Amino acid sequence: MFDADTAVERSGDRWRATVSDRWDVGVNPNGGYVLALLLRAVRGSVELPDPLTATAHYLRPPDHGEAMIGVDVVRSGRRFATATAALVQGERERVRAIATFGDLTAAQGPTRIDARPPELPPPDQCHDMTEGRSAESLATMPEIMRRFDVRLPEPLGWPRGERRGVPRLDGWIRFRDGREPDLLSLALFADAFPPPILDVIPAAWVPTLELTVHLRKHPKPGWLRAVFQTRVLRDGLLEEDGELWDADGDLVAMSRQLATVIPAEE
Repeated sequence: MFDADTAVERSGDRWRATVSDRWDVGVNPNGGYVLALLLRAVRGSVELPDPLTATAHYLRPPDHGEAMIGVDVVRSGRRFATATAALVQGERERVRAIATFGDLTAAQGPTRIDARPPELPPPDQCHDMTEGRSAESLATMPEIMRRFDVRLPEPLGWPRGERRGVPRLDGWIRFRDGREPDLLSLALFADAFPPPILDVIPAAWVPTLELTVHLRKHPKPGWLRAVFQTRVLRDGLLEEDGELWDADGDLVAMSRQLATVIPAEE
């Protein structure tokens, strides 16, 4: 499903794509999904295979349906290639991204990792994120959450109006249809968890203004371990930092996004 919904086709000097409604948060496509769509077009435009870093700015929400992606290769070298990409619908630019590609299988150099994956019970001892929700709550669950299998150490409290007061969320995640993770899908996984700020304050929506993802290693098949947290919410703007760890315990992606909080009544 992810591959079909991020497919692109060259059309002249641009790429034709279709924005799916299967990755929606509310009525709008998820920002990580749209970034993965742009990265697919960039990958087809450069000679190196692996996205290393990508930043997307969300100018306005894309509509469902056909879109055109223009890619401008800024630099193409032996080790790195950098390009910008713009998703356009109806002559209006919706999202603009810049990405640098390389070849992680050929990467060499000093390595030191002080970060550690979050300590979690095994997935089969964790709670399915849909567990404990009422039928009404499940019916209104964001469409994107139907695409993932998410397991948490304890059930989410905020769907029932219970908030821990800690803007951090740790858990396991994988595609529900069994597709294994790869570098391109990590851009989506980096924006797949509910915003941790919802464990602190009620919000109607937390739309992303900017999302940056650093891809560090090809993930091994299996569950991804994730941690997302917010440390600063000021004047309605927050940062959210994320880490994704693969089944071997390797750090495979890091993310940061700037988002705005649309308040909701309790």
